[in-house]
Amino acid sequence: MHTAIFCTALVAALTSVSVAFIGCTANIHDNTVNVDATLSFKADADVTQLKPGDSVAVSMNATGVVLVDPAAQPAASDAAKASYFKVYLDDTSSTPLVVTAQASVQVKLPATTTAGKHNLICRLHKHDGTPTNQEQEISITVVASATVTKGDAGL
Repeated sequence: MHTAIFCTALVAALTSVSVAFIGCTANIHDNTVNVDATLSFKADADVTQLKPGDSVAVSMNATGVVLVDPAAQPAASDAAKASYFKVYLDDTSSTPLVVTAQASVQVKLPATTTAGKHNLICRLHKHDGTPTNQEQEISITVVASATVTKGDAGL
């Protein structure tokens, strides 16, 4: 009798585990999740003569998702598609410069940014923080910043 109860419980447990695995539809590669969304990212000003510490006006748009501030709780009906943007300088493994659900923001370049070619990278993240496969870049050029001080020049 105990064996029959045990077998029934085991079959029920294995069935529920199988259903849990079948219900998962996330497609995860390289620590990102594939989402059915489209991301656009553009600069709203000239990005060829930036200086360290400058702010860059950018616009972002994502279709196929619901943008929700990362500090807010999404509505239950939006939870599966809730997303937000992170903007990075050169590398998505670095600390993001901006984390937002807003479509237009100012991205401040670090004062330590070296002169030369760089990339602003916008990545769409699920509301739980998981990075998605949606990523766009803007090429920027940072020029050397010179500080001029007024001396007495022997006068």
